[in-house]
Amino acid sequence: MRFILLAGLTAIAGPASAWECALTLQDCFDNCDKMQVRFEIDDSQFAPPINPNDPPRRQVTLVEMDGARFAAEALKMGGGIEGFYEEAGELGSRLMIVQPNGSARLSLRPINEVWTGQCSE
Repeated sequence: MRFILLAGLTAIAGPASAWECALTLQDCFDNCDKMQVRFEIDDSQFAPPINPNDPPRRQVTLVEMDGARFAAEALKMGGGIEGFYEEAGELGSRLMIVQPNGSARLSLRPINEVWTGQCSE
């Protein structure tokens, strides 16, 4: 019985998604800066709790962005959209959204920069 339960959870959760992204500043057309972003989303973090009394799980991803490493909230939305969000108070926030086809958008606040590009798994 235990094996069947674990197999069922694995089927629900699925594998992790590892994204590698190459981004450029939006609306830049000549000699544009480039940014590399890597992150992984472990689908098991999004599985429903086994016991309804379990505390809520925190969905976290470790992000590498142009040499910097930080933890962010992992995002999974309908239609296969994935990404991350990091809130750093007065320092600002970072929101990355990756579409199922790999097109990506990274918004940095408060500097109001938008980076776009392509990601691959």
